[in-house]
Amino acid sequence: MNRQQLVASARGDAPIDLAIENVKLVNVFSGEIYPAAIGVTGDTIVHVTSPGVTTLEAKAKIDGRGRYAIPGLIDTHVHVEVSMLTPAEFANAILLHGTTTVLTDPHEIANVLGERGVKYMVDATEGMDIRMMNMLSSCVPAAPGLETSGADFTPEAVGKMLAWDGIYGLGEVMSYLGVIQGEERMAGILEAGERSGKLIQGHAPRVSGRDLSAYMIAGPNSDHESRTKEEAIEKIRSGMIVELREGSFSLSIEECAPILKDMGYLPNVCFCSDDLLPHDLADRGHMNYIVRKAIEHGIDPVNAIRYATLNSAERLERRDLGAIAAGRLADIVLVDELAAMNVSDVFVGGKHVVREGELIRPQPAIAPPEDFLKTVKLPEITAEDLVLRVDDPNATEARVRLIEYDVAPGIPTDFLETALPVKDGQLVPEAYDGPKGPLCRVAVFHRHGLNENRNLGLLAGYGIIAGAVATTVAHDSHNLAVLGVDTDDMVIAANELRKSQGGFVAVKDGKVIAHLPFPLAGLMSLEPASELVPKLKSFVDVLLKEIMPGKNPIHRMIAVTLPVIPKAKITDLGLVEVETQQFKPFIMATR
Repeated sequence: MNRQQLVASARGDAPIDLAIENVKLVNVFSGEIYPAAIGVTGDTIVHVTSPGVTTLEAKAKIDGRGRYAIPGLIDTHVHVEVSMLTPAEFANAILLHGTTTVLTDPHEIANVLGERGVKYMVDATEGMDIRMMNMLSSCVPAAPGLETSGADFTPEAVGKMLAWDGIYGLGEVMSYLGVIQGEERMAGILEAGERSGKLIQGHAPRVSGRDLSAYMIAGPNSDHESRTKEEAIEKIRSGMIVELREGSFSLSIEECAPILKDMGYLPNVCFCSDDLLPHDLADRGHMNYIVRKAIEHGIDPVNAIRYATLNSAERLERRDLGAIAAGRLADIVLVDELAAMNVSDVFVGGKHVVREGELIRPQPAIAPPEDFLKTVKLPEITAEDLVLRVDDPNATEARVRLIEYDVAPGIPTDFLETALPVKDGQLVPEAYDGPKGPLCRVAVFHRHGLNENRNLGLLAGYGIIAGAVATTVAHDSHNLAVLGVDTDDMVIAANELRKSQGGFVAVKDGKVIAHLPFPLAGLMSLEPASELVPKLKSFVDVLLKEIMPGKNPIHRMIAVTLPVIPKAKITDLGLVEVETQQFKPFIMATR
């Protein structure tokens, strides 16, 4: 529909297509809430009535029955693949919760399938009602030289892909040390981002002071990694766009709520989910959950909605989104109560996609290429691959570096040094009797067919009490990782995923006790959320009962390989000290 037709409809000289009447409008510009009616023609809002006027002439009418009308919710940073759902199934799931726009970074599939993986995610969003705006993954691999992924996005490759239709900008620039230090590769990638004129999204955990200034000047202007209110307030004061995150693994709202209460409305704050597991999405919601939690922690309801709508639209540089006002796209969500954020109806571009809590317009899906279902390229794994050898043939003891995790608060990992006995040229981790025991083994196998890299280490405090778990969801290179206290079970678990082409598996006493396949790139199920969620919950229940009790067992599985989140990680190449981006030796000394 052309602009003159919309103008005529707004003026009253042509009929309005749809009137959503009798609503309580949440005006994100004025901060007011008042009775009103909303007029929509085509995909655009053409008129919003004055306060107290709740009816409007139109071809079709919907009675809002006194519900609150808020703009469509916007997620400024999410990885669809972490939901373990295909793009279409993810879209179906989040529409039910009032999300109408997401800025998504297909970083996970990019690390497995490279340019073709990114192109698949772009193609998969075409024809949808919901806006899934794909960024181009900037760090593939996330830590070059410290891990081996399935692809390598050079500055030249990044420049080429940024010109693609359907790419909205440069995704989170995770190599923050490389940015700050002016490393050549990252400088080239950021230059390509600047030349494109598109968005550049940041990732700057614990970056502060002069380093924060350097990071921002280099190009990224946002961050979703603030874990403390002190970190968040420094970044807010700096002018950085602070995307407060509330996902499945990292939670910012409760910690940062005092800032949002004491400082009032902040124009450079918005909300994102980043990494959201499917059972959390089903049980809690999406952006509506984040808004609800913000309100629970004392944030003014209108401000909480602003952070998930108007501010997010400004971050996306989309002045056609984020508000219910003439000229904006008709992304409108009806909720019964602001504090509960329980969504009843959703309109995207004027189309009624959710009615009374039921999805009435499922989003279109495309089938992945056949080879995307065959991405685990490994020879058979044997017990020999898990032997912790010591080079010194005369050694009776070795001082080793462990990766330590505190299950209770789920703090970032750190290194822990200890001495272990050596017998017949092998470490004996079972002899450890420290406070973080028992130790468990971890092995990372390159699974993309580019080499035969494999690396071994030991974990303390991971809470694995029996058997083994294995995963091909192993951020960010998504190699095959296996963790366990029984090497025979570790071998079974690793080979089970090799045969099934990816997913999660748990093994105890020589038997597979839980298995969740992810055939698409070893990252995603082909099932809808309604089928996947109960299976994932069952898998987590098995982990908690039989293998690894404690908080966040999935997080413990999938993040031990992530070399851009402090402090200690393991990749297919070695132990990584994240804050220096350097390898650290596993065995430090023998005697």
